[in-house]
Amino acid sequence: MKTIAWITADYFLDVDLPVIAKFKEYYRIDWQIVIPHNSTIDYENYVSLLIPAKGNNLTISFVYENYRHRNPLLFFSTLRIIRKAKAINPDLFYISGFFLPWGLPLFKLLLPVNKVVLACHNVSTPKGATSSRIAKWSIDFVLRNFKNLQVFSKGQREVLESRCKNKNVLYAPLALKDYGSPTEPMVKDEQKIIRFLNFGIIREYKRVDLLILAGDLLFERGYKDFRILIAGSCNEWQEKYAPMIKNPDIFELDIRRIPNEEVANLFVKSHYFVMPYQDIAQSGAITVAFQYNIPTIVSDIPQFKEFVEDHKTGLMFRSEDAVSLADTMQYVLDNHGTIYPYLKQNQSEFVNKELSLDSIVAKYKSYFDNL
Repeated sequence: MKTIAWITADYFLDVDLPVIAKFKEYYRIDWQIVIPHNSTIDYENYVSLLIPAKGNNLTISFVYENYRHRNPLLFFSTLRIIRKAKAINPDLFYISGFFLPWGLPLFKLLLPVNKVVLACHNVSTPKGATSSRIAKWSIDFVLRNFKNLQVFSKGQREVLESRCKNKNVLYAPLALKDYGSPTEPMVKDEQKIIRFLNFGIIREYKRVDLLILAGDLLFERGYKDFRILIAGSCNEWQEKYAPMIKNPDIFELDIRRIPNEEVANLFVKSHYFVMPYQDIAQSGAITVAFQYNIPTIVSDIPQFKEFVEDHKTGLMFRSEDAVSLADTMQYVLDNHGTIYPYLKQNQSEFVNKELSLDSIVAKYKSYFDNL
């Protein structure tokens, strides 16, 4: 049985959790979960909900960083993480996160590169992403110095293969993100109000502005029996987005970091999940919609076409076009009774065929066993 030293940054925890839960049947795993300075999230409770019994093959350590990422003393925290991973003399190191600024250089210097698998969530940097220069430097460093790489979408695999050759690439899609069972009753089907949900950290490239404009257009066209629920943290809400809202009665706003235990409730009380992104590498948020079987409305960028077939497993509109989004939402309001069960059924069949956890774990296992 192979031994894996697994290191996960907090922001990729929900990606690795379902895989680890299965992997502990096949490998001995020493798992370090790295939590940033001043985090207020109860990660230990979150992990215990999805892995209540660790078993003999899994050891979990929560590493709490004492310094902000700009503090040079973080060098020593990163060094301790690497030393702990090396101490078990593993067959391979799986690293989910670049742990800037010190992680990548120290991984290159101190770990046997042929035994390291690095998860590359963004080979290409989405337009409008924060810290894009650092992101581009990071992936350039990875592609120059590491050979065992994982990507999470077919599009990112194509980008990787176009940029460099002779890499040992694992492609496995993101496992569905499970935030547990809802704690509030599911009453949406008893209501005449159709709710469109947008959930996640609000970034410029996610184009929440298009959703606001589309909602106001619908209202001006005479549609009243719908709500747009926007839930997630945003540093620019009051300055950039709030002034755009002309008809506040159709908007339900929850602008904050949504605790994990509240996420399921957002989805079960919504009918459609709207993602107006202008660019993305791959989306973890869409897998939450799939987990709770909520039909999606997405922009027609290539990355979403891996998951959404227009008018079959979801609906698409022209990217960066608020009128097209409004037209699609109007179609939903006019035809909800017919299309809603049809989209849900097709989405469920797609998930069972393409995104089952067993099929995803099998891809990891085949790669690791042959590394």
